Amino acid sequence: MIISFSVFRDKIEDGTKKQTIRRYSEKRYKQFYNAKKYQLYWHNPRNGGTLIKEVEPNGKPQIIKYLKKDHFTGIKRFKHKLIYIVDIETGIIVNPFVLAKDDGFENDIEMYDWFFGHYGVTMYDEQFMVIRWK
Repeated sequence: MIISFSVFRDKIEDGTKKQTIRRYSEKRYKQFYNAKKYQLYWHNPRNGGTLIKEVEPNGKPQIIKYLKKDHFTGIKRFKHKLIYIVDIETGIIVNPFVLAKDDGFENDIEMYDWFFGHYGVTMYDEQFMVIRWK
């Protein structure tokens, strides 16, 4: 299964990035679920991308969703405090800092800003897959 990247090449190479988060679709989920290996490419291989490395999947993809909190109690309102990330299958809230670090971001705020920059408010309507590798 091919996964192409355009950010965090150094973190993929040194192993600090051990996952990627992609928009969920049932078809793509099944492909990742059944894959025996992932080929991590720097840019799309159909457009001249280069293979970074081949890795083994680390479990089945996790389906997550960004949700807005219904209310907020506190002195200040920070945008990252107004949302949480939930595992769709279990209903358990995912630790956003760990999720962000494993994905190559410095922290959960940076990850939130990236997702909001790419999806805007529609990110709350989307489901995403966390695809992990060994």
